[in-house]
Amino acid sequence: MSSTGTDSAHAERRPPRRSSDDIDRLRLVLLRLARRIRTNSAGQITPSQLAVLGSVIRHERLTVSQIAEREHVKPPSASKIVAALEQRGLVERRTDPDDRRCAHIAPTADGIAHIEAVRAAGRTWLATQLGQLDDHDLDAIETALPALEQLLEGGA
Repeated sequence: MSSTGTDSAHAERRPPRRSSDDIDRLRLVLLRLARRIRTNSAGQITPSQLAVLGSVIRHERLTVSQIAEREHVKPPSASKIVAALEQRGLVERRTDPDDRRCAHIAPTADGIAHIEAVRAAGRTWLATQLGQLDDHDLDAIETALPALEQLLEGGA
């Protein structure tokens, strides 16, 4: 194989080295684990609202269009989610001083406190579950983290 840009294109299209049963098993485990973390976390907002609130906090301020792009939803859906968060006092709209037509969505102190409580509850639940595993299994999970993060970023 040469070291041209085409190698990475071929690498992206290569067939998975795992069987479809293994892929289905991984998909199911990840979905169920995410659901369990979510259901064992505090809070009365929807998963979509929680995701948007997390993005707004992570980036400090975003437009509705940027939220839609990051969350892979249509702008009207992002606008509805933002409106619900705004109604709960978790985010606020701030007019851009350079372009008064543009509003940035920013977290409020209540929004930051809410997400911290949700994350703490999820972290506590997950730590309890991890505490039931032996060192070998914990090492395997730790070793897999970079590959899982790469999948999440779309780099794999």
